[in-house]
This record gives sequence, structure tokens and C-alpha cells, in this order.
Amino acid sequence: MPLLKLNRINKGGEIHLNSDQIRFIEMESGSSTVNMGPGNVYAVQETPEVISAIVEEMEAARIRTAIQTSGLLDRKTEIL
Repeated sequence: MPLLKLNRINKGGEIHLNSDQIRFIEMESGSSTVNMGPGNVYAVQETPEVISAIVEEMEAARIRTAIQTSGLLDRKTEIL
């Protein structure tokens, strides 16, 4: 459950969202709206491009860590 830290517009301050729960992100007059289901909508400063880049980097880091922790890289070099 990667948490995504964004900056809220309407109430100010930071908000931490579960990136697995995001349904879609849309741009509305200078702010982005993150929709996480009925009645669960947040207006944030970050653009959809920035949000997707953050989520992509978190997922890549999670996969990279899993591969390193598994020792898969060490076994591959032993075979070669």
C-alpha cells in the first residue's frame, strides 16, 4: 500500500493517499482532482503528470527492492 503525499488546495496542508485506491485524476482550472470513489474526491496542487510520475517511481522502487532482497541478482551473476 504505497502512500502518496500531495498538497491539498481547498483545505491546505498535506494529505497522504493510498495510491492503490485512486480511480482517476482530472485537471480542473489549474488544480487536479483525485477521485478515489463516491464522496472521496480531493483537490490538489500537483498535476496529473506529476502524480503519475510519483506513483510510477514508487512502484519501480518497490520492484527494485523486491528483486534486490530476493537475491535474484546475486544468483544471476553466479550462473554467468
